[in-house]
Amino acid sequence: MQETLYKALLDYKSLGRSSFHTPGHKNNFYSKIDLLSLDYTELPMTDSLYEASGAIKASEEKVSKLYGSKASFFSSGGNTLCMQAMIRLCAGRGEKILCDRLVHRSAVSAMALLGIEPVWVKRNFENGIAWGIDIKDLENKLAKNKDAKAFYLTSPNYFGVMQDISLISKICSRFGIPVIVDNAHGAHLKFLGLHPLDFGAAMTADSAHKTLPVLTAGAWLHVNEEKFKNKAKSAMALFGSTSPSYPIMASLDIARCWLEKNGEKEYKALAEKVSNLKKLSNVENMFLNGIDPARITINAGVLGFSGYELRDELYKYKIEPEMCGKYHVVLIPTPFNSEEDWRRLESFVKEIKPKDKKITLPETFEMNIPKKVCSLTDGVMSDFEAVPLEACLGRIAAEIVCPCPPGVPVVMPGEEIGVFEKESLFEYGITEINVVK
Repeated sequence: MQETLYKALLDYKSLGRSSFHTPGHKNNFYSKIDLLSLDYTELPMTDSLYEASGAIKASEEKVSKLYGSKASFFSSGGNTLCMQAMIRLCAGRGEKILCDRLVHRSAVSAMALLGIEPVWVKRNFENGIAWGIDIKDLENKLAKNKDAKAFYLTSPNYFGVMQDISLISKICSRFGIPVIVDNAHGAHLKFLGLHPLDFGAAMTADSAHKTLPVLTAGAWLHVNEEKFKNKAKSAMALFGSTSPSYPIMASLDIARCWLEKNGEKEYKALAEKVSNLKKLSNVENMFLNGIDPARITINAGVLGFSGYELRDELYKYKIEPEMCGKYHVVLIPTPFNSEEDWRRLESFVKEIKPKDKKITLPETFEMNIPKKVCSLTDGVMSDFEAVPLEACLGRIAAEIVCPCPPGVPVVMPGEEIGVFEKESLFEYGITEINVVK
């Protein structure tokens, strides 16, 4: 009997493509480190994650010192577990959280399960990209929801767009609420002087495996307010597996050690490489600017390609990107990309020929938030039925509907599906949706 997934992974590996996608180790960092033989469990010498008092606790304390947090905690359940814990620490059943509408589906699921109601805050959109939080909308929502327990936002997003955490934290502090940040794509920002913790965030969820040399599903929860510190482990245990992966946690520890010695030097060098790469292009506005200096986002439309077409062009150079969409392609480089990886990418940038006809990027537009018909929890817990996309107009979503990546919902449970949502889902290739009966 042939192993289907195992064979698929071997077949993909045989293609020999350059990895400009997660995980950050690029299958290079751990080539000489045997973590499989260290797949143990909770033992007297190996400590216990949610009751840490030995080796795990000591490792977490070293991460905390590295990032300058009040406390930091291991997760082998990905950034999802860290986000769930942050939300639980801030609010309980029946309470509210102000929430960036561009939120990962796992955070929405956590709020639904905990009975927390989000109050959505808009983003500003330009050229098909979600940029900064709409500050006026944030201030308005803060004024109208003085009982809100926190403001939850994503920074940076998939495209590398970072929020003004300093400004947002100052605004929220006037209303006495903490800012908690899904920093899934920004664990490396500490070494570029751009981490949200350094600008007033109360907590961050850092998906270490995305941009650091960490095995997939390795993440850190960073806590920077004393009131959350002692309850963090309990909040993580509420959602986390009782069988955490020791190889993943070991990779977090090994990466921390490497970062202490090399983090600042290597990620500043990476940012310089990205900057130099962009200078090789003869096409104006080929790259998205004003983003994470270690992220590469290509404006495919400027070249006359859709993101999917440009991905096929990258394949000709044996390059695998992280994500492609209608107008853009995202690549995630790290210090562990080989010189051959960079040579391939440089050749692509120099040689790609724009089509005569450009694809017009969307103009600035106001973010759409569908009509709320029932609570998030009621939408998730209601009896539901699957309907084809053509028949969904006016129905109430019973699930979080989103593509992954990037995992950002188009419509939330409890919301009415309108024309905009239907068209967006169609663009993502979704043909069926669960709606409330």
